[in-house]
Amino acid sequence: MKYFLTTLLILASMTTKTYSEIKKKIINTLTMSNNYEFRFTQKINKKKETGNCVLLFNRKINCKYDNSDKILISDGKNLIIKNKNSDIPNFYKLKNTTFYKILDKNYLINELNKSNIKNKNGEIFVNLNYQDIGIKVFFDKEKHLLKGWQTIDMYNNSVFTEIKILEINKIIDEDLFDIKKFN
Repeated sequence: MKYFLTTLLILASMTTKTYSEIKKKIINTLTMSNNYEFRFTQKINKKKETGNCVLLFNRKINCKYDNSDKILISDGKNLIIKNKNSDIPNFYKLKNTTFYKILDKNYLINELNKSNIKNKNGEIFVNLNYQDIGIKVFFDKEKHLLKGWQTIDMYNNSVFTEIKILEINKIIDEDLFDIKKFN
């Protein structure tokens, strides 16, 4: 019995140390990253969409969806979503969306420092909360990069976004995030 308990304690401390090391590497990778270019797969309830995004870690993002010609752009303060079947984009205050925190590198780093990384079914993630909305942020175990997020949208739909990073810290033209051209 003593042997079993000792073995169990050793395994538990090794797991804690391993996740602590992974958390440090994730924080270091985030610290060194200014932007990502990535492919995404987004599932809202049973609907699946794909596309490309450029994320600049000061709450700016520009996404183009593959089959719907939908765009999503944030200039750091506002978010627009424009569909091809409408000439008028939908405008939102970014701080009223979960993107306000997901696109904030310093917030992610601070929350990682405060929180324990979890592992469920081989997925490494941290649970966050913003305006009483749960946000689960996933990270790649080997490369220590942002891997996606799961949350509830403003229409109470479950949204899961998986990303595959194509490039890190590329030179980006700030005009990519200019939403004035949609006014």
